[in-house]
Amino acid sequence: MSIWKTFRYSFFHFLIVFMLFSTSFLRKPNGGQWMLIFMVLICLVSFSVEYMLYRKTSKQKEEARRSHYLYFIMFQTGMTLTLFVCFQLLMNRSI
Repeated sequence: MSIWKTFRYSFFHFLIVFMLFSTSFLRKPNGGQWMLIFMVLICLVSFSVEYMLYRKTSKQKEEARRSHYLYFIMFQTGMTLTLFVCFQLLMNRSI
């Protein structure tokens, strides 16, 4: 299976997160550094979890894989929003 097909959800997630959250980081001083750290964390977690999920579900039926990937997408969304809030609090020095 090609690398695109294996990690397509993480690629799409990365692009969407970059488009949605880049402007909110770049409005702050040193926002580019914070955005780079944020995107690296998002990529590391997202791609590693999708790789583990792919290895676990590669021998399962399509229906089982779909439900696992649905939970994976929900996890990605929750993780991204949680990290974004934490980074915004760190940038404002509220933590």
